[in-house]
Amino acid sequence: MKRTEACGAKSPFVRISQRNDISPKQRLIIRAASVAVAILVDALFILIVSGKNPFLAFGKIFEGTFGNKIKFTETVKETFLLLGVAIALFPAYKMKFWNVGGQGQILMGALAAAAIMKKFPDVPNFLLILIMLLAAIVAGAAWGMIPAVFKAFWNTNETLFTLMMNYVAIQFVVLYVEKNRGLTSSSLGIINGIDKSGWLPVLGNATVLPAILISVILVAMYFYIVRSKQGYEVTVVGESLNTARYAGINVKAVIIRTMAISGAVCGFIGFLYVSGLNHTISDSTSGSYGFTAVIVCWLANLNPFLMILYSLIIVFFQKGGLSLQSSKISPALNSYSSEIIIAVFLFSLLISNFFIKYRVQFRKKEKETESVEGK
Repeated sequence: MKRTEACGAKSPFVRISQRNDISPKQRLIIRAASVAVAILVDALFILIVSGKNPFLAFGKIFEGTFGNKIKFTETVKETFLLLGVAIALFPAYKMKFWNVGGQGQILMGALAAAAIMKKFPDVPNFLLILIMLLAAIVAGAAWGMIPAVFKAFWNTNETLFTLMMNYVAIQFVVLYVEKNRGLTSSSLGIINGIDKSGWLPVLGNATVLPAILISVILVAMYFYIVRSKQGYEVTVVGESLNTARYAGINVKAVIIRTMAISGAVCGFIGFLYVSGLNHTISDSTSGSYGFTAVIVCWLANLNPFLMILYSLIIVFFQKGGLSLQSSKISPALNSYSSEIIIAVFLFSLLISNFFIKYRVQFRKKEKETESVEGK
């Protein structure tokens, strides 16, 4: 007889255990259930706060994202930009280096590209674009390597370090804009708007070429992490530093190299902002993508191809939420309501990850039986 049984102790009412394996069908069912629950909760929330038909609100969300060609193009653009930042964070997170400095690394890449674009407008366009690209990649990589060096040699907290460096990068951009803006302007304005020196060529519309380039980076990053020796080292370092050292892996070099790659991709995204999309720079150039991409990585469980789906979902609700709050369905459906609707959906997706990784079991009610011992 077990000790707990002998003492009359009961097993816990709720027991959480890690799943050893789960089939793709079970994953799909859990994901679908989480989406259904999110839609149900959001519908109930809309009904309570506005008294309006929830499907009317959902229609506005869809219309704000895919309502016409312009909105569709904007959705695709923002989806790929968010995806690009998530891809940049992917190798660092695979190594369990919690890089939350994507915003700063993007800004430094954008700043390098913008400075060269404005300083050398007479350079042949192809050469100028190439120099801007290299400068952005180097700037982003260097900005990413700074916290990596401190982590590798002095074991500093990379989360706080990379977070604080965002604010330093913002101030560098603000300083550059202040030094180079016009006397009557509060912003830098469009750079080389007349001759378009340093502008990426347009294929159909301004979104197509950046989308293609980000797709190429996604595939390249997948093969780098999954198929290459360096990618294997990243995985081993992320799983166990002691195992990596025992296997003869230079942990410090891997940390610095991986963050250089992460920062370089962020710098490339900054280049796309300046050369391919906005043609200017400000402290809000990267928006909140540096932080939103963290959510994409976690929701996708560091699967680069699933990041496409979750980037689209997040952009869908962000843009749809803006459309909902500007609609005249109900005054109650304002910016706060839109954020709650988005939060419910994201929370449901995060919870689905928990149920995919863990099994929740409840204690079964034991049937009382009469003891016949001693009779």
